[in-house]
Amino acid sequence: MPRELRTHFARVFRLSFYDVEERRHLRARQFPKRIPKRADVRRAIRFFRKTRAVASGYTIHCWQGVSRSTAIALGYLYMMTGSEEEAGSALQRIRPQAGPHQRIVEWFDAELGCNLSAINARIRDERMARWKEELDLTEDMLLEELPSVD
Repeated sequence: MPRELRTHFARVFRLSFYDVEERRHLRARQFPKRIPKRADVRRAIRFFRKTRAVASGYTIHCWQGVSRSTAIALGYLYMMTGSEEEAGSALQRIRPQAGPHQRIVEWFDAELGCNLSAINARIRDERMARWKEELDLTEDMLLEELPSVD
């Protein structure tokens, strides 16, 4: 863990896993072969609840900052606001390129009794629409024309 994280924060909670949904998606040389588990979400929720009264905010970090960390952030924003919509809007303002890890979000839904998965689907759909617009992609451009068979 970088020294800056240890010295600038009162409490550090660490989760460590790859950004895939199944172990079979890991390459042979990726060790440890660790993928997210529902227990990780439970631990993240416990950490939030334990620190909420004394925390002035939360910094959530991962190497890419797009999937794993934004899934945890979406869950934390929901716990802070009590609103799925507000959590989704705040996440998009803070991290426009967010594409929260679907399974992690599903586990927040199961643990908290919410429906962040619907917000996550909207976030991902809007992100794809922005990419298509930025790349000037149309549906026809995505189709492949096959040679005719006589």
